[in-house]
Amino acid sequence: MRVLILTCATGGGHLRAAAALESYIRDTTGHEVIQMDFLKSIGKLLDKTICDGYLFMAKKTPALFGRLYKSANKDNTFADFVPRTSELLAYQLFPHIDALQPDVIISTHPFATEMVSSLKENKKITCPLICIMTDYGVHKAWIAPYVDAYVVACDDMVDDLVRLGVPRKSVYPYGIPVHDVFFDKGDQPKLLREMGLDADVPTVLFMAGSMGVTNIVQLYSELCASPLDLQIIIITGNNEKLYNLFAEQIPTSPKKTKLVQFTKEVERYMHAADLIVTKPGGLTVSEALACNLPLAVFDAIPGQEEDNANFLQTHDMGVRITKQNFAAVISSLIEHKERLRRMRESCRAFDKSHANENIVALAVRLSKLFASYNPDINLATNKGRFKLRSAAVLFDGHGRVLLETDAKTPHYYLPGGRVTINETAEDALSRTLQESIALEVQVGRPLWMIQSFYTAGIQNERIHEICTCFAVDADQSNLLSRGNRFPGAEPGSHFKWVSLDDLEGIDLAPSFLKTALRNLPQTMQWITVQN
Repeated sequence: MRVLILTCATGGGHLRAAAALESYIRDTTGHEVIQMDFLKSIGKLLDKTICDGYLFMAKKTPALFGRLYKSANKDNTFADFVPRTSELLAYQLFPHIDALQPDVIISTHPFATEMVSSLKENKKITCPLICIMTDYGVHKAWIAPYVDAYVVACDDMVDDLVRLGVPRKSVYPYGIPVHDVFFDKGDQPKLLREMGLDADVPTVLFMAGSMGVTNIVQLYSELCASPLDLQIIIITGNNEKLYNLFAEQIPTSPKKTKLVQFTKEVERYMHAADLIVTKPGGLTVSEALACNLPLAVFDAIPGQEEDNANFLQTHDMGVRITKQNFAAVISSLIEHKERLRRMRESCRAFDKSHANENIVALAVRLSKLFASYNPDINLATNKGRFKLRSAAVLFDGHGRVLLETDAKTPHYYLPGGRVTINETAEDALSRTLQESIALEVQVGRPLWMIQSFYTAGIQNERIHEICTCFAVDADQSNLLSRGNRFPGAEPGSHFKWVSLDDLEGIDLAPSFLKTALRNLPQTMQWITVQN
């Protein structure tokens, strides 16, 4: 199975979820996986415009971002803008997807989900589409008509999606993908000693890189003024200015503090901590919960981060803090260890450790389901329709031939069915007889290839059909026990044993079969039937 994961850099969460799933597939399965930044694939200017615009609004004008987020979650002209824009961009993305020929597409971004859905609607893409929602609240931007499965962060989101019209059977609360290392519980005392910290002192972890210089320095100073015995880990990420500022303050700090700049081992510091102070991004929340680490969330951006913060507070896995109550809340949690223990137990109960495994299993199931669906060769044009069919000539031991009819057809015909793309006529005949009457057959030699021209339906559509008729052999004991006339699997269809002597009194098409069935040809004959 070839898996294509679509993501982009409007916030780090989409990229981290995609990277976690990609790593799991590559390291633990035999499937091929490709990650694509779909905005970069469409164009660098578009990527820069959207990503820089998102980051600017989220950091500099969060109130405006929140208003736009809420407006886009309602039925209005603005909410319709994204789908219309995505549909235009989808055709620029299509060549990049088509070149890879994926068996399944997984999207971790609403824009990519909308684009692929549009391509599926227009028959450009036929493989399944799985949408992974990377926050703990539902937004209409994620919902598109041709999504085959939604993977959501928690059970709470299932009913919300159903209320927005998504079929319940299409929603899977598997959780947001995170790297497996977050679930590998570390030895906390050992980790703390390796970091130069005390093994028996409560530890608060600051994920400071995205919190703003002024805010985080003020919060740190207030916590250091607490009379409680605690120690602090600060990760500043790529914020070099913030790192240098703390590097100057920490030597004179009354609290033992471990300062970390950029690290690829965030999980070690989460496993070492008793509480994390952070902004409530979807992936940071998911990674902390995987480590059973309670959260104190600060400065949530109105919108998805608000949803994430509310989820944590509702399920007693986190608390919301402000500049005004920060020191009091953190000190209370550190001092009252039972409250912190209950929060950690709530985190532990929220177990999404099988998210990656479940998502891959879902992808495999959907890809097999889509692969098994192969459209009939049934080509419609403005001049008529072309069909390709296989049919069986099956006799019993008493001079009778098996015929079929259905509710839409006024005559009898040889049993069989349509051939699908990349299927031989023989395989099609075996498949259709198994589907219609649960009959295993041995397909023998071809008898006739019949080219028929006729009209059908209320509109008298012109049909050009080619049907290959085969002699078949089968264990008839199962068939004969059903009687002279019995129903097929399709509603309205039935099968009938007809004596060769009675064929003249049967409305059988093509009509040449009434005589041809009495004397089968030794070699295949080409027959043209005009109606």
